[in-house]
Amino acid sequence: MPPPRPRCMLPRMRRTLAENGALLLRVTVSLMMLSHGVPKALDYDTLVQTFPDPLNVGTEMSAMLILFAEVGCSILLLLGLFGRFASATLFIAMMVAAFAHHFDDPWAARELPLLYAAVYAALTLTGPGSLSIDGWFAKTVFETKAPVSPKPPRAEPGAPT
Repeated sequence: MPPPRPRCMLPRMRRTLAENGALLLRVTVSLMMLSHGVPKALDYDTLVQTFPDPLNVGTEMSAMLILFAEVGCSILLLLGLFGRFASATLFIAMMVAAFAHHFDDPWAARELPLLYAAVYAALTLTGPGSLSIDGWFAKTVFETKAPVSPKPPRAEPGAPT
């Protein structure tokens, strides 16, 4: 009888690499966006007076919406909590920045918001990954283990069955 074939580790390795890639992308883009949002939040009084109003909801409401996205949703995404909601919200914010706020600006002014938007679109489609609070929650709450049926006791050799 030939020796048992070792299980192929390739699918497991691919899954691990994909999960680590999602974690790296999520954490990196969150920290980078926080570097845009935190200075705005710290200088809120000046921001409200000078912030543009691309959606016609008022400058203060526009400033609050972008702070919610850039700070609040970036923290949620960093933790992997409500990851798809946070990344979808940030995607919308970056699309507004690229196509409403920078409408008359040259292409170079739209590149950064569009790059962020592409990353947020990818994270919205893939989710935050299993190395997140969402992933932990899904694993512990929503995954149910199949009930294990008790094995019948093994009969002794030679005993009647």
